[in-house]
Amino acid sequence: MTHDAAVLKTREIASRVMAPSAGQNDKAGRFSTEAVESLGECGLLGLLLPVDFGGSGLGPRTFAVVTATLAEADASVAMVYLMHILGTATISAARPRAAQALAPILQEIGAGRHLSTLAFSEAGSPSHFWAPISRAHRYGDGVRISAKKSWVTSAGGAQSYVVSELAPEGKGPTESTLYQALEALP
Repeated sequence: MTHDAAVLKTREIASRVMAPSAGQNDKAGRFSTEAVESLGECGLLGLLLPVDFGGSGLGPRTFAVVTATLAEADASVAMVYLMHILGTATISAARPRAAQALAPILQEIGAGRHLSTLAFSEAGSPSHFWAPISRAHRYGDGVRISAKKSWVTSAGGAQSYVVSELAPEGKGPTESTLYQALEALP
């Protein structure tokens, strides 16, 4: 996909899918699954993702125009999109060993079938992701995260969440790490 094609697709989704229902969705506090599905179907969920993962491999210029166009039609959807792109960028920047395990998720994002988000804001830390209060605990070969987030964009609508937590052995807020949670429990 080229910059121009991405912008044209975005304008079409913004006018056909998003703008007509934005006001009603806002009043009802409704998550626009139709908008997210449309963004995925036309390849915009993988906008910055490398072509190797099925993304478009486009850059910040295109991202800025796409996000601004979405925001003009529905600011809530634009925020969902922004957090998805940031979550995706975080996942794709994983260390080489983790990147192999995350490749299937990145391919799902590139195919437009996976929505991610950041889950950083938490009660008690004034939303400072660099000073988490939540903690990761060792659980077999992995970790289990116990957290109480203040809010999470796309909560309940995303398939994965990138979270900032105290490391399992961390003694203070500067000993934190990022995890991708694939399953959120109530």
